[in-house]
Order: sequence, then structure tokens, then C-alpha cells
Amino acid sequence: MNVAELRPRPHAVLEKLVLFDYRLTCRTGLHIGAGKSADLAGSDLPVMRDGGGRPLIPGSSLRGVLRAGIASFSDALRLDTVLSRAEASLADLPADFLEGWKTLGLVDRLFGAAADRAGAFSYGSRLQISDGLCTGEVAVELRDGVGIDRETRTARQGVKYDLEVVPAGTCFLGRVRFKNPADYELGLLAQVLWMLDQGLLLLGGKSARGLGWVQVEVTSPRQLDPLSILLREVGPSPLAESLDFGPVDEKLGGLFGSLQQLADAVNPAGNV
Repeated sequence: MNVAELRPRPHAVLEKLVLFDYRLTCRTGLHIGAGKSADLAGSDLPVMRDGGGRPLIPGSSLRGVLRAGIASFSDALRLDTVLSRAEASLADLPADFLEGWKTLGLVDRLFGAAADRAGAFSYGSRLQISDGLCTGEVAVELRDGVGIDRETRTARQGVKYDLEVVPAGTCFLGRVRFKNPADYELGLLAQVLWMLDQGLLLLGGKSARGLGWVQVEVTSPRQLDPLSILLREVGPSPLAESLDFGPVDEKLGGLFGSLQQLADAVNPAGNV
């Protein structure tokens, strides 16, 4: 793998933006909770809704699932060991930034890292994910549940509740924005989106009850450089009806090769 791919990526300069849209379709019910309801006439556990009362998938929820997926996948393949062998050398960057960059793992280089103490290195996320919006009318289901005693594995007396569930077949549309990504970073993102589509990752809560299985479709990625942005060549809006969605391995399949190169570089016989 080319060492240049592992170079530091500061926020100060816009080199490129990569945009693509996503469509999530519920294969099973979906519950992304809004917390306990104080409304005595409503559900005990309502789902998140937008200002129009329609269910939505918060970008933070999808982002959390993808981050956890990338972290577990990277740890399993020891992908961070490649970073420790790479030489970060950009003379025009401040020395403190270069030193801080070397402390970041793959996940933090995508999703950012907050300083946990005064003077620690902080790095903002380069990956933004919009809320998934539902464009049609949806009749949310209401399901009953009971509290389970973990020791006796029986229902707890007097602990009964209901929860709202978005029904199977409901679609949500949103957009992904990635600033200055390396090819392998796009490959990591493509990998976890494919894992979500295959049911290797689940979205939302109550997955032990069979919820959270979704189909993932995306559009082909669009790469914008500063000149195309200056000419306002951004492309269609996120909710345009003309968007061409397809399976992750079809629309983003070309990105898997760069991730494979990163995985191969972990092997001591490989070259970074």
C-alpha cells in the first residue's frame, strides 16, 4: 500500500468532497427510541419523529452503528498496525498536529476524537451522515412487552410496557458527506454499509426481539473538487426522485480493493 494514502488529513484545506445518497428499507420492524413518554395517552416507548410527525432515523444513530462496525472490523484484522508503520511527513503542517495525528486510530481519523483532558489532541470528524427521512405516510405499530428478570428468566410482575415500531417496508432517504477521504477510508465505509445490509450489523434498539434488520442501497459516489464547487456542479438534491439507488457492492464495489490492500499490508510479508 502507498504510504501517501496514510498521510495526515487536516481540516484547513478542502481537497475534495465525496457525496452519495442512501436508502434504508426496513426488512423487519425498527425501533429508534425517543426516550420514555410522559404522555399518559401515548406509547411508553415512542420512536423518533421529525417535525411533521413522521418516523426518522437520526444521523447519529446510523453513524454510531457504522462507527462500531468499523471499530470491531479494524480491531479483528489489526488494521491499526499499518498506521504505526507509516511515516507521517508533511513539512508544511505544524509539528503538534503531526504528533497528534499519529495517535489516532482508523476510527478516530474518520469520526473524530475529542480531547479527554486539557492540552490533549482533538480532531473533528470528516464524515457526516444526515438524518434518514421518511417521505411517505407510515402507520407506526404498537407492540407489547414485559420486563424480564435476568436471574429467573421469567417475566417480572407488574412490569409491562408497550413500544412503537416502524413497520417493515418503510423507506428512509439520506446523504453521506466525506471530506478529504483516502481510498481505504471509503473502502471501510463501503464495507460496513455492506455489513449492515447483510444483517451483520443491526440498527436501532430491541434487536433481541428481531428488530433492526435493514436493506441498504446507495447511489454512485460523486467527487467534488474546489473548482466543481465554485461552478456549483453539486448534483441532485438528497430527496430527488431521479436518484439511482443500487446494492452497496454494485455502487461502491470499486472501493473494496483499496481496503483489501490495507488488510494485505498487515501481513509482515506485505509492503506499506
